[in-house]
Amino acid sequence: MQTHYSCTTLSALIVAAIRRHGQRPAITCNGQTVSYAELDRLSNILALALRRRGVQNNDVVALHMRNSIEYIVADLAILKLGAAKCPLNELMSPAELGYCLNHAGVKLLIRHASLPAPDNVADLTPTCIVVSDGPGTADNDTCTDWNAALAAEDQSGDTFAPEPVSPSSRAIMAYTGGTTGQPKCVVHNQERMGINLLAQVLCGDVRNDEVMLLTTPLPHSAGYHMQACLFAGGHAILEDKFSPDRVLKICESINVTWMFAVPTMLYRLLDAVNAGRQMAPSLRTVVYGAAPMSEDRLKQGLELFGPVFIQLYGQTECPNYICTLSKEDHLNTDLLSSCGKAVPFCDVTLLGEGGKTVPVGDIGELTTASPYLLVEYHNAPEQTANTIVDGRLRTGDLAYQNDDGYIFLVDRTKDMIITGGMNVYSVEVENAIRQHARVSDAAVIGAPDPDWGEAVIAVIVSDDVIEHKELKQHLAGILSAYKIPKTVHRVDALPLTRYGKIDKKRLRQMHLDAMLME
Repeated sequence: MQTHYSCTTLSALIVAAIRRHGQRPAITCNGQTVSYAELDRLSNILALALRRRGVQNNDVVALHMRNSIEYIVADLAILKLGAAKCPLNELMSPAELGYCLNHAGVKLLIRHASLPAPDNVADLTPTCIVVSDGPGTADNDTCTDWNAALAAEDQSGDTFAPEPVSPSSRAIMAYTGGTTGQPKCVVHNQERMGINLLAQVLCGDVRNDEVMLLTTPLPHSAGYHMQACLFAGGHAILEDKFSPDRVLKICESINVTWMFAVPTMLYRLLDAVNAGRQMAPSLRTVVYGAAPMSEDRLKQGLELFGPVFIQLYGQTECPNYICTLSKEDHLNTDLLSSCGKAVPFCDVTLLGEGGKTVPVGDIGELTTASPYLLVEYHNAPEQTANTIVDGRLRTGDLAYQNDDGYIFLVDRTKDMIITGGMNVYSVEVENAIRQHARVSDAAVIGAPDPDWGEAVIAVIVSDDVIEHKELKQHLAGILSAYKIPKTVHRVDALPLTRYGKIDKKRLRQMHLDAMLME
């Protein structure tokens, strides 16, 4: 039988997998379970609805949606059309959403009605499909209710016929976190994301009997894990929000085997288990990333959950898997501060000044070449040229490598602090502060200083007050004097970006605000 899909595309791989898995359970969300066959049918109907509204190959369809079955149906329909998905995090402000819709040149928007949208959303996206999930409706001439759109196509009797999807067609237009300014739009094509899908399965140890729990937003890392689960034939459990009690209950009731979490979530899970709750023995894989994890909490996790952890290191520009610290690696406590080794799909080199490879043990910028690097930043040729140099992605992360090839991240290039002419790497100081018995988390930033150029500033999370003098005494036995913070702020919780990373831009502003109030 003639196929309309190139076998090298993300579309081809996912669509073939969906049809192969038939009546197996695919997605469970909010008490509803749909099979692979039903996902295939619903996505065909939605693809007809999108095509009727003018969506063609390479057009951009934005998703501003909660974790839901509708999100997955939309994802598949976009793939079947060979269009580009633009996933927008539900935590975006109306202003951020408006910027992305305009910048990406979105042809059609699918959104949940309860999520905030810009007042001029109808001007930014000529066509919109709205999923009713509470307050808010499809309330203007350009918007259609999700159920109404599907019902109209289902009753039409039309059959969806796919069109050829080029390997070079855009597959994903993903916005970065924007922690230093306006978010950048990362463009990935069909062929590169097809290869990345295989990496997600292999590097994440995703199996065909997987019961995968996802509680983080699908527009970020979880969306790639979801596609890996569907490709492998697993059963994905979607939650719209993270709750440690809810996660433990789900893990126990349906024998979850695989989950993804950012460190903050794992800390809360560990606290819940320490308080007497039990983690299901079925759990065999916990993938974590997006931010460094405390070595002490990681040791605690290994003690309570066993050798189930895989750390991933990746970027929006090279999704999820540049390096991994494997389950076996976690058994070596000397490696718990490492992000692991380069995966088979990526070549990692640390470069110093002049673009020369640094010796083992020296710090350099982590660069990678991979078959699933971004194609470009949308409408930003200068940023693209500065980021992809000689075919390698300049990650902006500073790291060193040991004799065995393990990578140890020390800082972002933009977060490195230069104080009195000396380089201070925030990760090193943060790890030292976290060793204090009464500190549960910490972040370190640099702030302008008239004497030192920059001063080292610490922001700590602690249940009680820790005097600056006490913290200095603790650090004196660990760090050189110039690395010890000159100011310490105590907060109830560190601010996070919508992707679970510590928001250092907000911390810098908090420090400046505190200084102005003195």
